[in-house]
Amino acid sequence: MVERTAGVGRLKVPPQTVLPDVSTARPMTLRDLLLHSGVISSARLRVLLASNQARHNGGPFDGSTQPRRGDQVQIEGQPYRIVSGGGCGRLQIEAEQSSVRPITGQVRVHAGFHKCMTEFTKRVYRRTCRNPLLRGGSFEHYFHRLDAFYNHCEQHTVCSVSGNAIDLDRFADIRVVRFIRDPRDLLVSAYHYHWRAAESWCTLKDPTDLDWRIVNGAVPQGLRHGESLTEFLNRVPLQQGLAAELEFRRHHFDSMRAWPASDPRVRLFRYEDVLGNEGAVFREIAGFFGLAIWTRPLMTYLARRYAASARGGKQDHIRNAAGGQWREHFGPEMRRRFNAQYGDLLERYGYPES
Repeated sequence: MVERTAGVGRLKVPPQTVLPDVSTARPMTLRDLLLHSGVISSARLRVLLASNQARHNGGPFDGSTQPRRGDQVQIEGQPYRIVSGGGCGRLQIEAEQSSVRPITGQVRVHAGFHKCMTEFTKRVYRRTCRNPLLRGGSFEHYFHRLDAFYNHCEQHTVCSVSGNAIDLDRFADIRVVRFIRDPRDLLVSAYHYHWRAAESWCTLKDPTDLDWRIVNGAVPQGLRHGESLTEFLNRVPLQQGLAAELEFRRHHFDSMRAWPASDPRVRLFRYEDVLGNEGAVFREIAGFFGLAIWTRPLMTYLARRYAASARGGKQDHIRNAAGGQWREHFGPEMRRRFNAQYGDLLERYGYPES
């Protein structure tokens, strides 16, 4: 085991990760671009292709096509365009600005944050919405892609989006469940997750914010030319890595401020209060969303079954579910820096400074 000096004591971390060479990967296809950008899930794309609800440049959608800048894509009638951007000549897909519109249908959404029970909640919602008794039910997770969420949220019984504040005034009928976690623990959890290259975007060399739209992340200033986030975190000491995670989370923490302090359409749950109480929380969520009454015992059962304390969510996704981990990792300078920039979030959401 490798030891790194933390703010207090010493932190043991696994041996250095061997990173894939993404520069030698096969050329990205149109299907790859859609899925890797977080605009749509593979399951949903299969459904849309079967019903001819996905189009490319006005014609049939062929997922094996190599995308080009300026290409037009339609998903359920909503327009997207492929744009240049990102490091190493990479492409990205974004919603057309003309698609901004009021949303008149019923919308039920889970709004969370990266490393705040996302995999766990997805499993509960997905299994609930796939139940044969919930005719026409569906669930879709839009990662951090707020533009795709706005375009398609009406199509689903429940959907989720992370790391953003939703413009509630655009909706005629919306109910939002928010999961919040001590932002300092979000930093620690993300540091370990990104350090071991748990997701492919962590290994992109010369990343830009556009490359990281799927996680709404800001690129830390300390990355060297030709370096990925995971390579950077493996190179620098723990405290410098945590400082980089603070930069990465800038948009997420800004969104925590942007949510209304009180709104009857929004129900807030703290991560620390959900742990060990998952069944009761999801029973309450089913009622708040106005789902069929029989979904309450179902969601209670699923939440208990998939609880992080019992199953650990996705394999290797959860390192440590306990709260207050930041105290073992933050050095004095990191504590001062966080409190100076985001101390108001601690007060607003009920987390002590020390």
